[in-house]
Amino acid sequence: MMRLLPLFASAAMVAVSGGSALGFTLVGSELRVGVELQSTPTSELLVSSFPVSAIVSESAVEFPDAQSLFNPGDFPGFFIVNTAIDAGADYLELDYSNAGSGGFSNIFKNNYVFTFTSPIALQITNVLIDPSTTLGITPDSVTFDGDRLTVSVRGLSYNSNSFVRLNLSGTTVPNPNPITVPEPSSLLGLGILALGGAMLKRRTQYKAV
Repeated sequence: MMRLLPLFASAAMVAVSGGSALGFTLVGSELRVGVELQSTPTSELLVSSFPVSAIVSESAVEFPDAQSLFNPGDFPGFFIVNTAIDAGADYLELDYSNAGSGGFSNIFKNNYVFTFTSPIALQITNVLIDPSTTLGITPDSVTFDGDRLTVSVRGLSYNSNSFVRLNLSGTTVPNPNPITVPEPSSLLGLGILALGGAMLKRRTQYKAV
């Protein structure tokens, strides 16, 4: 069942990160990034994911460049917001230093979808918005279910100072169908799709699509 972050766990109230349960770490897991866009509750749900994945490490930014992997044909009428994603043992970060400024489309669904897979199955049990977060996400923007984390950015404004850090905790459980994790050397570590919105030059004003 999908879990919704409690409304009282706002960024302003979170003073420390959530600690990882014994044995839980994202390092060594395979991270896949996807996007969900849906204009209205009854319109078609558009789903896309990158053709490559990245192995989570403590020493590298897994996806430093959004634009390098995006296929414009996946989402006609929408644009890329250039961002970078970095994951570690118990966190996920989004950095908009190279994004310019603008806004994400205020549509029914405008989501990042992150999935972590590993030979030892990961179960996310809690997510806290770190106080360093400057993009205007709130606890009800973040949901998790098993190894899947979804972040809604619908209607938010961004600029080159925008940043997100989510502190994750969880457990590991036996995986009846373990995956074969590819070697890090075979991965390109290229980028992350940021969703919808107008892809504007640095310091331009917000404009909805």
